[in-house]
Amino acid sequence: MFNDASIVATAISSFNNAALYGPYFFVVALFSIPLFFMVFLYGRDFVSRFGLNSSDFESKVGFWSVVSLVLWLLLIGGNYAVIRDSISLLPVMIAILLFGSMVFVTNKLKKLNYLKKIYNKKSRWFVFFLLLILAGFSAMPNWWGILLQLSALVCGMIVGDRLHKNISDVLASLIVFGITTILLLMQPEYFRFGQLGNLTFVHILALLLTGFFCITAFAAKYTNAREKIYKSAYVKLKWLFRIMSVLALILFVLTESVPIFIGLMAVCMLSEMMTIYHGKGIPERIFKQSWALLMICFGIIIICPFVSMLGIIYLMCVSPKIDYKDFIKLL
Repeated sequence: MFNDASIVATAISSFNNAALYGPYFFVVALFSIPLFFMVFLYGRDFVSRFGLNSSDFESKVGFWSVVSLVLWLLLIGGNYAVIRDSISLLPVMIAILLFGSMVFVTNKLKKLNYLKKIYNKKSRWFVFFLLLILAGFSAMPNWWGILLQLSALVCGMIVGDRLHKNISDVLASLIVFGITTILLLMQPEYFRFGQLGNLTFVHILALLLTGFFCITAFAAKYTNAREKIYKSAYVKLKWLFRIMSVLALILFVLTESVPIFIGLMAVCMLSEMMTIYHGKGIPERIFKQSWALLMICFGIIIICPFVSMLGIIYLMCVSPKIDYKDFIKLL
């Protein structure tokens, strides 16, 4: 009864249960508030001292946010034993995410001027073997998981090195952030995010906010204002999208279903794109603020404060004043 090993095992089991059923990421975010506040106060001075407030600041933020995601995927040590189904799409989706992220990161390494000095043959091989080691240990003890992640990393680095076409930093970050958010809902316990079927209001709200800022940034970036929709048709379609969004939101809260979450985000994105297309124009700050808020929310839900700090610094440098009426108009 008083065996040390059993006491430790019981304590670990209790901690895991509390972490799965409770909003652990929210607790970490609360303890990170002083850090976020310091970045809020001195982030702009930090950026100016290191010369990061140049024209390609947006590119640098996108690059380092995706790098942080790759390291997070490799260092979280996802436990393949918690996968519920014998045939699961989760490992394949993680491999696809790693492949796409490494294509973008490797492609950008050759184009960012301030990294060309360290991007030589020696550093390239060092980073290559380091990533292989991290990928191998993160997928243990399943040999198929190790092979899957190693092949995704190697293929991604090869394709990214041979690819000469420039990849959009914003598009790449939006895609990988959106896919990761869906994966968190697909298998929350794998990522230590929560327990599917027992997600709290804080879990659901965090996922909805992250998804909303992701689709808003995408709609604001890649939709042009044309003012070509008739007003009567626009009003009817807008209310149709609103009703569909409310119904999908209720179903998502009740079921926590991944397809319903994807459908909810798709309906909201179509509604926002129609609003932008119908209007005369859209302020550029909506995209920048949405992208910054996306990084802040995403860094919180994956418990990676560095991504949140990047979002805070970007927000302070490009558009520090947030007008929530602009977001409400899109809805």
